[in-house]
Formats: sequence, C-alpha cells, structure tokens
Amino acid sequence: MMFKLKRPSSWTKKKTTRLVVLDPQNPTFSQPTVEKHFQDAWKHPKKRKPKVHAIFEIILTEEMLVPYLRYRALVEISRVPRHANEQLLFHGTNRNCLLGDGKKRTRLCNTSRCLLCAVIRNSFDVAKCGKRHRFRRFGSGIYTTACSSKADDYYAGVRNSPFRAMLVNRVVVGNPLVRQHNAEDLTGLPNGYHSVVGVPGADLNYGETVVYSNDAIRPAYLIIYAADPPTEVHVDLRLMISALFKTPINSSLPATDSSLSATVKPVH
Repeated sequence: MMFKLKRPSSWTKKKTTRLVVLDPQNPTFSQPTVEKHFQDAWKHPKKRKPKVHAIFEIILTEEMLVPYLRYRALVEISRVPRHANEQLLFHGTNRNCLLGDGKKRTRLCNTSRCLLCAVIRNSFDVAKCGKRHRFRRFGSGIYTTACSSKADDYYAGVRNSPFRAMLVNRVVVGNPLVRQHNAEDLTGLPNGYHSVVGVPGADLNYGETVVYSNDAIRPAYLIIYAADPPTEVHVDLRLMISALFKTPINSSLPATDSSLSATVKPVH
C-alpha cells in the first residue's frame, strides 16, 4: 500500500510519543482505511481473519520524525519517478503489557522485555536485529511484511490478554532489490538500492521487506485485534474406545455422559 505522510498539526509540540485511538465513525480519521488494509493483507488460508478491537495512531515527536522525513526526501530526489516508494507495512513483536487492550490503556510500559512499547517509544534499531530471532533471511536489517497474517506469526504476548497487537509502519522502500532466495550474509546493498524485497516462489511463501537504515522506518499505527482461539472438536469417547478396541459399548450408556465425552483441542 503506497502511503504519503501528512504531519499532524500538533506534532512539533509533543515531547513524548503518544497513542490516539481512532474513532471508526469519524470519517476524518483513517481507521476504516487502516483496518481494510489489515484485513485485505491477511493471506494465510488456514488463519481466520481476526476481529479488530481498536486502532491507535502513533503520534511521534519532532526528534523522531525529522530524521525519517530527511531520509525520505533524499530517497525521493534520487529516484525516477520522484517519489520515495513509501509503504505501509506490518511488523509483529513481543508485547509484555496490556497496551491497547482498553481504549484508555495508552501508557507505554518500561518493561525491558516489551519490544512493542520500546519500538513505539524509540522506533526500530538495526543493531537489535537478531536478538529475538537468530535466523536473518536477508542479513541484519529491520523486517516488515505486506502480509498481516505473516506478521501475526511473530507476535508474542501476555497470557492474561485476549488480544494480539501488530504495528503498521511507514517504510521508505525506495528502489528495492528483489530476491527469491535467502541471503543470510547480506551486509549491504548495491549502489542505487534502498531495501530488499523478498518475493514468494523459492525460499518464501509470503513476502517481506527489509530496510537497513533506522531512518527508513517509523511506527505509524497500532492494531489491537482478537486472537483466533483454536477450534474445539467435541469427541464422543464411546465411539473412540469402540473404534480402538473394536469392543461394543453398552447402548444403554447415554452419549452425553460427561465421563465419556470431552473437548479435544487440535494440534497445530
């Protein structure tokens, strides 16, 4: 999804990053657009599309925005046509708090293990690549994807929350180096390229985009959505025992007897 950043009128006045919940009934906000982008990008056929609980806009400080705007401008003037190929891409990470579970839960936590709050507060850091996942398909960079259901695979959260979280990020893709095969030893890009775009067909089932400059990406939205619970399969244990041992079961035994019926969760 192509995207052009518009500066919030109040952005220069803010000293700390903050979250603002988007009202889906207010057409001046962009929740319908962001939610549709999230749902349309859910591609895994075996993962049911989740219900969006809330969407927050991430209002960045001047200190965080200026380097990004400067980088975007440099990429823009280096390309033909003259645009930075700025896209909205997804990123899943650790959430160690209940940020976003309620529309008033907008205070960022200070837990070192909560990578979600760290990214919202300070944006991304290439130097931290690989701290959570050692496998780096395209070397040390900041990984995003146009597939929201793929980003969901990388989410890890707290047990006492029924929700999951995902970041939607502004990414300056510029001129992408397109690859189908892994390049784990990649340490830099050829002249004239600004990112790597991995496309499905060989080593990937779903695409991903990697940038190698901290200034090429900023978090834009936080989506909070309902986790998809495993489908419960109700099994009549009378029939299971009969099938296993080929032993007839007393027909007088009620099928709904609680001692012979159970709920079995499938293994994923």
